[in-house]
Amino acid sequence: MGKKFKAQRPARHRSSGGGKELKPQKKQGGAGIDFWWLLPALVLGVLVYINALGGEFVYDDLRQIVRNTLIQDGSQFWHALTSDVWAFKGGDQAVSNYWRPSFVFWMILNFRCFGLGPVGWHLTNILLHVAVVALGFALLRRLRVSPPVAGAIALIFAVHPAHSESVAWISGAPDLILGAALLGSIWFVTLLGEKKTPFRWGLAIALYLVALGAKEVAILYPVVVMALLREDGEKGAPWSKALSIAWPFAGTAVVYLLIRHSILGTLQIRPEGGASLGQTILSLPAVFTFYLRQMVVPIWIGPSYPLRAVTTANAGLSNCIVPLVITIAVAWWAIWMARRTRIARFGLALFVVPLLPAMNISAFQSEQLVHDRYLYLPLLGFLILLIPALASLLQRLAGEDTSRGPVLVFGLAAILTVPLAAATVRYNRAWTSNLALWEWGVQSDPNSAYNYQQYGVQLNEAKKLDEAVTAFNRSIEIHPMPATYLCRATALIDQNHFFEAERDLQQVISKKVEEVTPYTMYQSYERRAVSLTRQNKLNEAANSIVEARQRLPQYTAALTEKLAIVLYQGGQKDEALKELSAVRAQSRTEALPESRMILFRLGMLNVELGHRQDAVDAFREFLSLTQGMLTPDIEQARSQSKAALGKLGQ
Repeated sequence: MGKKFKAQRPARHRSSGGGKELKPQKKQGGAGIDFWWLLPALVLGVLVYINALGGEFVYDDLRQIVRNTLIQDGSQFWHALTSDVWAFKGGDQAVSNYWRPSFVFWMILNFRCFGLGPVGWHLTNILLHVAVVALGFALLRRLRVSPPVAGAIALIFAVHPAHSESVAWISGAPDLILGAALLGSIWFVTLLGEKKTPFRWGLAIALYLVALGAKEVAILYPVVVMALLREDGEKGAPWSKALSIAWPFAGTAVVYLLIRHSILGTLQIRPEGGASLGQTILSLPAVFTFYLRQMVVPIWIGPSYPLRAVTTANAGLSNCIVPLVITIAVAWWAIWMARRTRIARFGLALFVVPLLPAMNISAFQSEQLVHDRYLYLPLLGFLILLIPALASLLQRLAGEDTSRGPVLVFGLAAILTVPLAAATVRYNRAWTSNLALWEWGVQSDPNSAYNYQQYGVQLNEAKKLDEAVTAFNRSIEIHPMPATYLCRATALIDQNHFFEAERDLQQVISKKVEEVTPYTMYQSYERRAVSLTRQNKLNEAANSIVEARQRLPQYTAALTEKLAIVLYQGGQKDEALKELSAVRAQSRTEALPESRMILFRLGMLNVELGHRQDAVDAFREFLSLTQGMLTPDIEQARSQSKAALGKLGQ
């Protein structure tokens, strides 16, 4: 390669449906004409997600946003960026495989702008998706793909229902951030292929850092860079030029991995019951053909799917042999295309590389092996691989009229947009509420214990208690899990079936702490205390919470707040005051929102006991520490604190 990308040799490279594969072209109308080919994708990219704007915070949103003190408390900003995504659950150890500072910063920024109003969060997701659509189109035009073909790719990408999970779900933002940052970095990489300047290097690396902070798959980005820059020429020369640009990104990825390991303390936390290496290998064809089906025929769509690991015991024609044949055929075609044109080589890299981590099913829960969100960037790569090839075929069939092929492709894309957009609009409704999500989930995967557990939780929230217990029973029948026993116990307490509830809670509490998610153990003790309190067994409730504090020291303040309530109900106000005062310092830094309630309880109790100044100090500190925190309990307590200070003349 010289100072600029070399024109491809016609003996090896064919038309990619919009241009003579990187040969200098006459401008086809300039930016104004380009915009009209892009405009339908931009408009439809917004319109198909309009019905998502009215959606609530669902699923992980409730924990990552609504109950996340790290993004709500400005004083925790640096802690939030330098800990794993689930650090707000408390404890000194990482509780997930995810250190994603770009995503956390995105949540902090959205919280500062919109608080807990989900409309703004949904809007920024949609705008980010549209930005990815525009970046993808612009990059394709830079790579000499014709406007109609680039427009066709952008149009299908904009409305494809596989993106609903990433766009309509607020917590799907990591894929959007990754897509925008990587495509932006790729743009500057193409400029570096022409001329290396500090400005281009700086922006390419900076955007790559944003991508790394959004999703771990970005560590494989140097492979995409190599595929994009590698050109045919004299032996050795093309690779040396591509490597000279790719290696700084590889070095950045290594530094990222070292920092990530220092924060998480591990490379990967394996899920309980995850697939073995042998099962992962056997399952590769089935997983690949699933994602291929979702891209080509997205008829069956949902938050989870009935795909399970392939084992030597269940391997057969439908889950092993047929998927293997399809995988081999598609791989042969894709490699053949990649050897013919540079744009196909880039498309193949963008299709396969971001999808590779999703093929490692040993990293996922047994019922959560595949998700549509893993297709966000791979779908763009697949379209880049497929649509120019189709345009080239149609162009050859059209004979001398070289403009017909690309225009026909755009017309076909416009026709396909109708069913694709309709499917997206329909599926968006699943992400508008938790109940809608899990109603859809038990239909898309009726043999998932997790889906029935979550469905039961939402039925319980809707006060459909009998239906909730039925859902929990079905979940436990499929696969018993500690969290499901906790959820069923909650519904049973609401039905005043205390004996059955405590029996379920004992299933969790009797386990070793390391065998259960700490927060699930915390909730189980808290629920048992509620059950005992409702039966007026206050001493037993207090003893249960004391036991929980000993086993879960990371939640000492939050549990003490529960203990103080029990003591207060038993008339032991001085003892309650003593307990609250003892954990005042810890309440300032503990992760759970209810930990801050220690200060509110201190204020209220000191008012009753006539300790005016102590009450004022506690209320003021509570208001200071919870400024910007908008969980319902905190908001209510803040209102009461302000009212109490008013009565105290403050």
